[in-house]
Amino acid sequence: MFKSELGINPGAYINRCKLEEAKSLLTYTEKSLSEISNYLCYSSQAHFQTAFKKQYGMTPMQYRDKTRQM
Repeated sequence: MFKSELGINPGAYINRCKLEEAKSLLTYTEKSLSEISNYLCYSSQAHFQTAFKKQYGMTPMQYRDKTRQM
């Protein structure tokens, strides 16, 4: 039912929400990648970085650097 309403499965929706929160944390805080990945309950920092890069096409640090230049 969830997938029929939103077009994605619950796991993908949760992951998307976590990655949106990660973008906010990268932009507005000085938290390290380790702190962010732990806060968002990723199994490891590497897993967090892989998921972020897959979703946005850049690493979390590249994203942070990009937002700081604006």
